[in-house]
Amino acid sequence: MTTLTLQQAYEACQTNKTAWLNRRTELAAAEEEYQALLLDDNASGSRRLQSLRDRIDVKKWEVNQAAGRYIFSHEEVQRISIHNRLHDFMQQNGAELVATLAPELMGIKNQPTMIKNRTLDRSVAYLREALSVWLAAGNDINYSAQDKDILTAIGYRPDAPSRDDNREKFTPAQSMIYTRRRAELAEQ
Repeated sequence: MTTLTLQQAYEACQTNKTAWLNRRTELAAAEEEYQALLLDDNASGSRRLQSLRDRIDVKKWEVNQAAGRYIFSHEEVQRISIHNRLHDFMQQNGAELVATLAPELMGIKNQPTMIKNRTLDRSVAYLREALSVWLAAGNDINYSAQDKDILTAIGYRPDAPSRDDNREKFTPAQSMIYTRRRAELAEQ
């Protein structure tokens, strides 16, 4: 598995967003063509209508899949940023943080895995409580200086329409069917 840099993850996110928006545009065009054909009295019941309905179904699936890739890549940018900044924080302040949590962490090295996990869970609870108190005090939340440009560019959350487009979940079997249908439509 290759490790993505923040810049690579950002570029993938932008590529996936563009692909999702392109699929949405293609779907809108197909739906528009379908509506125009429905209004044409000579076209009712034609094979062209069925072909367009099939194409619209496949396009809806493609939009769903593209939205999912965009959302995942957006989350990946955030995950990499958080991981990098926490790593930096621990390099600079890890000893002090561990000293703060020493009453909980003392002797953890010699404990069985189950005890280690429970000890780490309690330590995380202390961190969660401290963070909650800090946030409740109304302190400002800003991006780190290192990642600010990229995180600002991708936005706080994936676009709401992308979440709407990705709401429907397809089984692997359904995805295989749509993949096959897409290939058949491409042949035509």
